[in-house]
Amino acid sequence: MSLHQLAQRRAAAGRPIKVGLIGAGKFGSMFLNQAPSMAGVDIAVIADLDPERARAACRAVGWDERRIAATRFVADGAEACADAEVEVVVEATGRPPAGIAHARAAIAAGKHIVMVNVEADVLAGPLLAEEARAQSTNSQVSAGWSP
Repeated sequence: MSLHQLAQRRAAAGRPIKVGLIGAGKFGSMFLNQAPSMAGVDIAVIADLDPERARAACRAVGWDERRIAATRFVADGAEACADAEVEVVVEATGRPPAGIAHARAAIAAGKHIVMVNVEADVLAGPLLAEEARAQSTNSQVSAGWSP
């Protein structure tokens, strides 16, 4: 089954995948432009060093005021990672130290992470993947089952 089909099932069930976007710059804006047409995906939180710039990016890509009002804007990526509503974190800052820190915060919070931050991925991708695998295994074992 494809991710698209899974997202459509979530949409049909009224349970869209809740996403936290970190970084509303160039790539973040491209993602925000596509988000309204992605069935089963809902941007719950947008983290940017300048939340007003993130709101302006949403307006620039055509978001209506209702969608903007339904989205939480924060200045701290770690806050987006810790948000109980967020299931998937999209890291799009383009800053390696920030990307690595956000990935680690998402992993620690048990979130899925999409690393758009190529620079961080080049520096620490394999280590972050291992950390995520270890976190996942620890979570599964503590929940009473093993892979």
